[in-house]
Amino acid sequence: MYQLESVAFLIPIASEQAAKWNFWLYAVSTAGLAASMAAWWNPGLLLSGAAATISIGGYAGIVSASLKKAPNRDAMFRFVRSAHVYLPLAVTVGWLLIVAPRVPGLRNWIEALLVTHIVLAAGGFFTFLIIGFSFKLLPMFTLSHGFSVRLRDWTFGFAHAAIWLIILGAWTHVAPVTVLGGIAGLATFALHLFHLREILAKRLRKKIEPTLRAVIVAGAAGLIGSAGFILAPGIRSPKVWAGVAALYLLGWMTLAVMGYAYKIVPFLIWTRRYSQRAGKEKVPLIGDLISPEQPRPVLWAFAVGLIVLTAGIAWMQSWAAAAGGTVVSLALGVFCFHLLTVVDLGKIGREMRGND
Repeated sequence: MYQLESVAFLIPIASEQAAKWNFWLYAVSTAGLAASMAAWWNPGLLLSGAAATISIGGYAGIVSASLKKAPNRDAMFRFVRSAHVYLPLAVTVGWLLIVAPRVPGLRNWIEALLVTHIVLAAGGFFTFLIIGFSFKLLPMFTLSHGFSVRLRDWTFGFAHAAIWLIILGAWTHVAPVTVLGGIAGLATFALHLFHLREILAKRLRKKIEPTLRAVIVAGAAGLIGSAGFILAPGIRSPKVWAGVAALYLLGWMTLAVMGYAYKIVPFLIWTRRYSQRAGKEKVPLIGDLISPEQPRPVLWAFAVGLIVLTAGIAWMQSWAAAAGGTVVSLALGVFCFHLLTVVDLGKIGREMRGND
């Protein structure tokens, strides 16, 4: 994210030193949080959760301070800035979930807190972040120019409305409010897909790579996931809701991140290691770091596995959920392996020792 904001907004990080220290706080706190969850150790949950909350708040603060230097306050800026407001809110509510059983005033609102935490994190942070950066990344990777931007303000408004209407519905238990939130979410993703179509229609690169097709499929998954909230009054089974959540979290967020990461990571690594030497000596091309076709089977396997997983959860077929989950896990494992080969841990070690 630090790299993305620097490239997308052409601004420096507000404090690289603070970002470095915050990285170690985050790494230690998440490791402690995972261990405490595995052991059901409440003191560890409280301490590690509080440290993670502080760390993520610090990260959001560094990014927000950096964004103040952005020369343009366009739709991408507003989406990314909003994402970094929602992130600390989501983590704070997550920490409240830990203490809620011991606080009389919160004890009866655990379900509403859980919904609020998920919506702020998945809908507020990740959705705003992905949509916002799509305005920059998709045109950059397809060499697209002259596309329409006239409806982006509507997308921004519908996205905020979806977040707060769904949260309000969770706290008031008024079904029509949740339905309105689902309609706003549906409008958000419909407009997002419209924007992707407008960008692709003006592209100079005729071939759409598998990684960018994955971003479009991810938007469609978000559209379907949002439709679940419109059907909320008729959905009583927790299993069905688990299926909807899996489709949104994995189909929208994870698939979009995978698609963009396959493009972003090689670009950033090449820029860092080879751009200054290009033209002076023989250096690898970005395509040499990872082939454009290499992610295709990974993304296909992930999508098929997700469909089987979601169906297995929703219709309570454990064999299908296990099979789909296994395929999704294997696809994610290969994805991580691909990125690690691009990053090259040996070189990263030397660069980190150089205090990069």
